Amino acid sequence: MTSDLASPLLARLKRQYGAQAITLGVRLIDLPLRYGMHVLIALQMPLDQMGAFYVVFGTMLAISGLGRLGIDRALTREMARLVAQGDVNGARLAFFRGLWLTTGLTIVTTAGFVAAAWPVANHIMHKPMMAVPFLYGAIAIPMQNYANLFAGALSGLQRITQSQIIYTWAWPAGFCAAALLFHLDAAGAMLAVAVAMGMAGVAAGIMLLRAFPKAAGGPADHVGMNRLLLRTGLSLFSWEAVQLAISGAPPFMLGALSTTADVALYAIAWRVVLVVYMFIMGVSSLVSPRYARHYGLGDMAALRAEAARAITLAAGLALVPITLITFFAEPLLRLLGPHLLPAVGPLRVLLVGQLAATITATTPELLGMTGYGKALLRINVVALGMLLAGLALVTPSLGAQGAALATTITMIATAVATTVVARRTLGFTPLGALLAGRSTAPARG
Repeated sequence: MTSDLASPLLARLKRQYGAQAITLGVRLIDLPLRYGMHVLIALQMPLDQMGAFYVVFGTMLAISGLGRLGIDRALTREMARLVAQGDVNGARLAFFRGLWLTTGLTIVTTAGFVAAAWPVANHIMHKPMMAVPFLYGAIAIPMQNYANLFAGALSGLQRITQSQIIYTWAWPAGFCAAALLFHLDAAGAMLAVAVAMGMAGVAAGIMLLRAFPKAAGGPADHVGMNRLLLRTGLSLFSWEAVQLAISGAPPFMLGALSTTADVALYAIAWRVVLVVYMFIMGVSSLVSPRYARHYGLGDMAALRAEAARAITLAAGLALVPITLITFFAEPLLRLLGPHLLPAVGPLRVLLVGQLAATITATTPELLGMTGYGKALLRINVVALGMLLAGLALVTPSLGAQGAALATTITMIATAVATTVVARRTLGFTPLGALLAGRSTAPARG
């Protein structure tokens, strides 16, 4: 009797979540590789070198974002929409215009990063030894940008599993391999990052070359494609910019206003709670092109259903790491070394922000992929200002704990704002769609 009841349930779960499970299973490879990278850093580097590395690493990730301005995400949306409408030539045109724009932006940001390396290390960080790691970080910027651009195009072509490989674990895998060749001080670790991102970019280029659609019919004629990609990309990048700032600004501010030891403590706490966010972003990357497709076809019922499935999957996956971190924060940090135990306080503060992100998972992507990018842009400009002001206010006196507090307040405010805007513009949120679906399920039965 029990098996008779279980079979329809398993069949329904397979139908609703089977494809997502495969893609997320590929993404889960990210966990041992990415955390293997950070464990290697924690075990082999003293606190001051670890802190210097995370200052440069976080800054490089944030500046590399300026070399994309969200064009990779805009390609996901536009290529998914155009392919869904049968406009293969338009999708091809969108990619090549995105490639041209990214190249120009990347040249400017890389040159600026190189020029700023010595002044920042010497006059802002007051640590001249950080100039070399900053220069190695500049090498990583074009590698990162092209890898992400190719991954965004793959996602738009519905090659989501391949896209996730590049966005998530390809370069951490390369780092773990490259770390065997370099001495892991701050400079050696950044050089390993640059090599790893280069390997990921080559792999992404090969995948895209194999998947790229052939031209069909007459030439594409999409007036204003550059403007469209920049406008869409900027709106989507505003959300990415907040995430990059949340990751990169606290280490930078701590490095400038406190000590590199505080940077290391915050960075390790952030990396531990980041496992929650990795699950959330995995689901978000998975459903973003589907949101664009459903909205482009005008299928609001399918859009609601996709949002409900997304929040179910994100919350279900995040529940395990949230539970583990809540009850076993100290033993987890002890595994990395007793010198990292002071990170327990920042870790618990940051977990509150991750809870807010979990219950609003995929809401920003829902806004960005359904044409409400301007509202998302406004939210994120305010959030970015809030984060930087909070860091400047509390970091000098509270160190890593203060950086964690400013980050968490920003995440909570962003979660509330995106929820309010989604309800006002679309009439639902992912969590609301899930609860509404469950409340009406008995009536349909």
